[in-house]
Amino acid sequence: MSVKIKISYTTKEELEKVLQVLSPVMKDYKISKNQEGRYKKAYVEVKE
Repeated sequence: MSVKIKISYTTKEELEKVLQVLSPVMKDYKISKNQEGRYKKAYVEVKE
């Protein structure tokens, strides 16, 4: 089983807070290359 979560954020601080909350179950995360538009995106992969 693989779970991936898409995170939309506006500031780096918002992303850091979310990653801190998810850190106990987080396997890896990736910041999207396309950072244009109102929201920036990151993707988190959760441990099995």
